[in-house]
Amino acid sequence: MMNFSLYLGFIVATFILLAIPGPNVMMILAKSTREGTSAGLIVMAGMTIAQAVQIIAVVLGLSWVVHTYPDAFEVIQLGGAAYLIYLGISSWLRAGRHDRVVSGSHMHLKVGFFVGLSNPKSLLFMAAFFPQFIDKAYPADPQLTVMGVTYLVMAILIDGLIAVLGGYSRNWLSAPSARFRLDRVSGAVLVCAGLVLAFLH
Repeated sequence: MMNFSLYLGFIVATFILLAIPGPNVMMILAKSTREGTSAGLIVMAGMTIAQAVQIIAVVLGLSWVVHTYPDAFEVIQLGGAAYLIYLGISSWLRAGRHDRVVSGSHMHLKVGFFVGLSNPKSLLFMAAFFPQFIDKAYPADPQLTVMGVTYLVMAILIDGLIAVLGGYSRNWLSAPSARFRLDRVSGAVLVCAGLVLAFLH
């Protein structure tokens, strides 16, 4: 059982946040703009497997916290909102500055998996994001499970679209000015999302 309004809010927020640039998006863009759509899609598949592992870890961890320390859950929610604000400010300040992505590898699936799994920010982000949409009036486990599956499906669809667009828009998306603008937009969105969630709680 879930709060349908909160679930719709989760879908909208997930769509916005998955669409703005982060380490995974930048890796997929780098591969697809340099080596074509197929390379970007294979990297995305590796990242999807890594995200599935992270989602399972987050769902199990948050479920344990809810059952063991229910009073601490609001602290987790507020801490998560603060973390979103921190990520937004970091993205704004680092706009246009990205580490060079090594290309030319024929093991795109492996590269995508290890890049996705070795990114602790992704794990921390989901741990901060999911609790914002849990209704305490319903059991937490089913809500976390539905959100985890929804997040993964949306990540596959959005990352796949990014890989395809990257392959067809190589010149524009690889330009430093475009990446600078994307980083500024993503930073502003994350800060606004964090502030809204903090005030709601």
